[in-house]
Amino acid sequence: MNDLIFYPVAMLAALAIIASAALPGKDRLSCGSSISGAGTNYQQVAVTGDNLCRIEAAGQSQIELVQGINEIESVVILAGAGQLGDRPERNPHFRIAADLEQFYAGSRIRVTIEARPSRPQGATSFEANYSAGNEGNSGWQTFDLQSGYQAFSFEWDVPLRETQTNALDYLSIRPVVPEKTRGVEIRAIRIERIGQRNPPAS
Repeated sequence: MNDLIFYPVAMLAALAIIASAALPGKDRLSCGSSISGAGTNYQQVAVTGDNLCRIEAAGQSQIELVQGINEIESVVILAGAGQLGDRPERNPHFRIAADLEQFYAGSRIRVTIEARPSRPQGATSFEANYSAGNEGNSGWQTFDLQSGYQAFSFEWDVPLRETQTNALDYLSIRPVVPEKTRGVEIRAIRIERIGQRNPPAS
């Protein structure tokens, strides 16, 4: 083949391969930015499998997805000592979509996280915080990790909304890092509404 034809054709083929790799396809995750109750009964929402890709790194944290044969198996959250602040939204977090945010407002919720130390650099404990934005947050709840997966839960009364504006709720999760770099591995998260904090008067 003439060089004047071969090289342009080869270049076009290479560009086509790169473009196809960059475009979303059937084998790529379609990962939204928030957790929604769509398609559920809203009473309990589970974040597992490929939905674990919805966690966002913040501050100076790192997020690593552990891929299984057919779907994501877990997500590893890594951080260095002194690299994370106290505000929930400036830590690794899941965003809670507006539909769930309104459903949880004024209710008592239970958050359950299945976690273990990452391998390597495993943390001995981790913290979780449910934030309702300017309305308040649960505070950092601390849990001691074991060698294998365990379920850790806390409950919180989500405040009623003072305005109709969505506050953009967050569930933040971070390893406790006394020194160097430490990580926590998350396999599943469940959020349940277990009662109304302020039931209507009868």
